[in-house]
Amino acid sequence: MTEVFETLYLLAAMQGILLSVVLLTKRENRVANRVLALATLALSFELAVEIYYSRGWYRQYPHAMGFTYPFPYLYGPLFYLYARLVSKKEDGIHAVHILHFVPVVAIYVAIAPVFLLSGEDKIGFVEGMMSGTHPLMYSIIEAVVPIQGIIYTILTIKTVAEYERTIRDNFSNIEMINLRWLRYLTFGMVVIWPVVVILFVVDIIMPKQMHIEPLLHIPISILIYSIGYMGLKQPEIFLDSSVKSGTAKYRRSGLNEASATEIQRKLFIAMESEKVYLDQELTLQKLASRINVSSHNLSEVINSTLHQSYYDFVNQHRIEEFKSRVADPANQHFNLLSIAFDAGFKSKGTFNSIFKKFTGMTPSEYKSSIESTPRREVSQ
Repeated sequence: MTEVFETLYLLAAMQGILLSVVLLTKRENRVANRVLALATLALSFELAVEIYYSRGWYRQYPHAMGFTYPFPYLYGPLFYLYARLVSKKEDGIHAVHILHFVPVVAIYVAIAPVFLLSGEDKIGFVEGMMSGTHPLMYSIIEAVVPIQGIIYTILTIKTVAEYERTIRDNFSNIEMINLRWLRYLTFGMVVIWPVVVILFVVDIIMPKQMHIEPLLHIPISILIYSIGYMGLKQPEIFLDSSVKSGTAKYRRSGLNEASATEIQRKLFIAMESEKVYLDQELTLQKLASRINVSSHNLSEVINSTLHQSYYDFVNQHRIEEFKSRVADPANQHFNLLSIAFDAGFKSKGTFNSIFKKFTGMTPSEYKSSIESTPRREVSQ
């Protein structure tokens, strides 16, 4: 079984290195992808090093030991910065971001004397560590790892949640790969860091008595494969810089009641008379341009006056359009998904979830309910 795990780790590490090269050359989300490439490369090296130790290769090549020891302090900051870059919380990497990596530099400085040891002394030192003989400094370093990881996981969850709210305030269709990808990436962090905590506690209670490292390395391998499958497909989202997320975003907008009423009038003309929601790519910025108002003020009217997100507001109109078309005998030969697409929806998943949210039933259940109702009653 050990050989099976080692093969999995090796394949994941090789894929991770190749992915890192591809991510470094990808034009979309260039800065974000470089950060993701560094995280992927670090994960790949750590998996490779697991084989290096389990196969005993450190005895033949002792001078490679210790290189990845500070790596666990990299993952939290890198994935957090990646989430902030993709969600446009950051417009690039700045000098202040170096502070996130001060612990990594400090650890390299602290363990530098080990790098200066002879090969034989390095082997003795590492085997002592493996047997549970930890100098106090190393025990402290390893104890702080799960704490730091959990903190960055919480920060990443908060960033992704704010990003999703911003997306819902700007787009009427949110079936975008990078939104789903950020959710999966965050889920991976939520899985991996508690496992790190469990491994740390188990190692304290029963030092080196249980070999459960695969509980950590298998999720890491899966995460690398996930980056290969989804991370490379993410499109870049261009948000209107005037639209911000957060509860305080409208406090100084200067929008008075008369202006809000006028915007609302224009909005309902565009939605009910012009049926602009039939455009599957209708964004807040596009709608604002259509009715000649700022996207910031339009967002405020929808959020604060109508008490809806832009996403829900537009899709509620699409639901009503769908219901109207389903009730029309002329559309009986069309399937439900075709009608939904004609009403402005872009994906089956979005349509089903939104329809259930606003009607409490599935599209098929709704169609059955109107078919079982006398036509005269429906028309009333």
